[in-house]
Amino acid sequence: MVISTGYTQRLNNMEVDWIQALLNLNIDVPVGDEEVSILCPFHDDRSESCSINTEKGLWICFAGCGQGSLISFIKEYMNWDFKKVKLYLTDYKHTVRSSIFNLPDMQHQEDLPLPTVTIPYKAGVVPRWIFNRGFNKAAMSKWGCRITPSNGLVIPIQDKDSRTVGWITRQEKMIPKYLYSKGLKKSHVLFGQKYIKPCDTVCVTEGTLDTMWLDQLGFPSVALLGMSMSNKQRDLLLTLPTKEIILCLDNDEAGKIGKERAMKLLGNKTKVSYINIPKEYKDVQDIKSYDILNNVIKDKKYW
Repeated sequence: MVISTGYTQRLNNMEVDWIQALLNLNIDVPVGDEEVSILCPFHDDRSESCSINTEKGLWICFAGCGQGSLISFIKEYMNWDFKKVKLYLTDYKHTVRSSIFNLPDMQHQEDLPLPTVTIPYKAGVVPRWIFNRGFNKAAMSKWGCRITPSNGLVIPIQDKDSRTVGWITRQEKMIPKYLYSKGLKKSHVLFGQKYIKPCDTVCVTEGTLDTMWLDQLGFPSVALLGMSMSNKQRDLLLTLPTKEIILCLDNDEAGKIGKERAMKLLGNKTKVSYINIPKEYKDVQDIKSYDILNNVIKDKKYW
């Protein structure tokens, strides 16, 4: 998988926002560090053996799958040719590179509100397949969901002040299942935060549909928009008007890793518990019975 042609080198010289480019291919890259570890998509990985450097645009799998540029990574992951990779990456090319003498204060940048966006899809219509998953019209209306021409479900992403900062498209059958609007900084928001009122517990999930499902069944919930909690999301969680945070991450290896990271980030700053999803379910949205879900949440564990 190592590719080092002159064509690849020219692509490597592009100033690419690798984090956003990978996130929009449904590759869950932790945000905040330039070198991160993820579960390798090229083998049955259980130990995050793939290392990605988003500053240098490089990757390596320590289990032996390969190494090289992130261009080669995307090429293999998506089964694209070089021309398609280049066309895709042009949307993630930085237009301005700041001088090291003019870098903005990063903490100040972190606190700035995200820019608002306009969603290019008409509200009030959603794909029929979402109702087959148990969701009702009231939930679709509450979350402002929409439909794409290809029958995808559009889910607006709003910050704590109800400002629309992006959207996620859940495709019914196509790969990748999730598409993210350009520029959406997933690690800077908690999906559903604006709906949280004073309560005893708040459930924290990975995905939007998980949180929407819990909310429909009466459980206050927010979503991380991925398995890895960021420092910013930790800070937002600590502002919620609740006595306890319940981690309800997916029932897979990535969910376990995400749970451990979240536990470490939250530490003793607030009361934290977690649920163990029965092995026959992959996530909370897979549990259609209110009684079963209620019992799973009641049977929460403490770190």
